[in-house]
Amino acid sequence: MHHIYMFGDASSLRLNIGKSTVTPIRCDDINLQEILQNFGGQKTQFPIKYLGLPITLGRARLVHFQFILDRIRARLAGWKGRLMSFAGRRVL
Repeated sequence: MHHIYMFGDASSLRLNIGKSTVTPIRCDDINLQEILQNFGGQKTQFPIKYLGLPITLGRARLVHFQFILDRIRARLAGWKGRLMSFAGRRVL
């Protein structure tokens, strides 16, 4: 029995292979094919997104976070507009 299924039995959490990926980090010295032969999920490479945030091996750059900054700006614009008086919004 695979260890991941043993974990599922112990924790009542179930693995969805269709949504599962593995992203090896610095695995040049091991036989990854042999290790992942029974995995069944997709193998990916960096950079990846986890919970909507970019994950990289190197230093993250501003371009990796631009989509987050754009969303914050869009929400702040609406928030600031609601706090302004009608006359103030009209001037803007």
